[in-house]
Amino acid sequence: MNLGHEGFGIASPQDLLNLNKALEAGYATSPETQVGGGALRVESLESSLKVLTYTDQHVKFWKRIPKKNAYSTVEEYNQLISYGSDTGGFYGEGELPDADDSNYQRRAAFVKFVGTTRSVTHPMTLVTPAHGDVIALENKNGIMKILKTLEWGLFWGDSKLGKGGTEYVEFDGLFNQIDPENTIDLKGEHLTEQHLNWGAQMIVENYGFPTDLFLPYEVLGQFQNEFLPKERIVLPSQNGMTAGAAIEQFNTHAGTIRLEPDVFLRKTEPLKQSATHPQAPAAPTTINAEEATEAGDFVKSGGAGTYTYYVTAANRHGESAPSPAAAFAMVDASKGVKITANVASSQHPVEYYNVYRTEKDGSKAYRIARVAAKQDGSLEWVDTNYIMPNTYTAFMGEMDENVIAFKKLSDLMKMDLAILAPAYRWMILLYGVPILYAPRKFMKFINIKVDFSKPLSQI
Repeated sequence: MNLGHEGFGIASPQDLLNLNKALEAGYATSPETQVGGGALRVESLESSLKVLTYTDQHVKFWKRIPKKNAYSTVEEYNQLISYGSDTGGFYGEGELPDADDSNYQRRAAFVKFVGTTRSVTHPMTLVTPAHGDVIALENKNGIMKILKTLEWGLFWGDSKLGKGGTEYVEFDGLFNQIDPENTIDLKGEHLTEQHLNWGAQMIVENYGFPTDLFLPYEVLGQFQNEFLPKERIVLPSQNGMTAGAAIEQFNTHAGTIRLEPDVFLRKTEPLKQSATHPQAPAAPTTINAEEATEAGDFVKSGGAGTYTYYVTAANRHGESAPSPAAAFAMVDASKGVKITANVASSQHPVEYYNVYRTEKDGSKAYRIARVAAKQDGSLEWVDTNYIMPNTYTAFMGEMDENVIAFKKLSDLMKMDLAILAPAYRWMILLYGVPILYAPRKFMKFINIKVDFSKPLSQI
């Protein structure tokens, strides 16, 4: 029978309806929503795990710092300050030269402990995992967690954050070990060739030879942009050409410096709106900002205007939600700002406070300081504008084992815990402390600004 006039070729409408009832694989991902052919579909999951966070390739400073063995939780070392006095030395014929004594100083560094606890249930070890042995995977993830902690601490660690400014669980990083005089404040400017030469000169004057500059990726990007309009050379090539300037080293009058961009050297940390850990202290209930009697330098931030402060309470586990805002209308930019805060009560003790501040008349706050709590748990601190919000820091120095080293009491190790339930638990641990033997053979650039939104001529 010819049904072509009905528009379905040689098939009837019923045949088409039956065809539409054929099993479809569909796209549902939840078991309860998989019906028809989807219920029979075998899911496909790639065996390779896609890593969305940092890898060991990002841990630059830890790989570069010389490693030495430690033999005690207190590592003492001697510093040779001078060979003798800086005067005299010439004498007349037949005279006895003046007596000189070398100047030594003994110092000590305390080994600190870095670790993480991992746990995998026994049933989880019996199933067929998508990405290999689960215990091995968690072991690797724990090691990466420790490497991040180390890399961050090597730059920013502070050993005096215990209540009342006492010894804390962190070791001192470069920021706190470098001699304060070896600082170049860019005051919101971007890093240039001249700054690198000034920093190199600062190290040379203290008998060092700069070898490495650890800087944020954004700062390196801005630095490289400086070279794009200066010189262009196009060579004929059958395979096309590659544009851009990849600067890996920089020649100063003190020698060649290796540029090491580090992802953990990010700009001042933005304010978080919630607590970062269940065992963090309660949020500060009161905060006050007023003009201090101490001098400040707010001229470099634009001078008079409104600066808004926030404070979070913190301990070794994490930090609290932020305090209420405290807006300070600055009139005299040569004065500092006194910040006071308190936590009414908290199940988990406060060890230190994080202070956040906006830029002049700004709305987004950035961390400008970590300050040890007083013995009564309160905060009292003066903001002199030493660190500006929304800025970067870079470090330059001599990477030599006689200048800087990481003293390790133990290598990275795995320690199994007692099995108290159908689960395997273990710790991954490392004990050590970085020591900057020569604090003047490193220097830091602070308050670096980066702005990719403007043409170079307007920065």
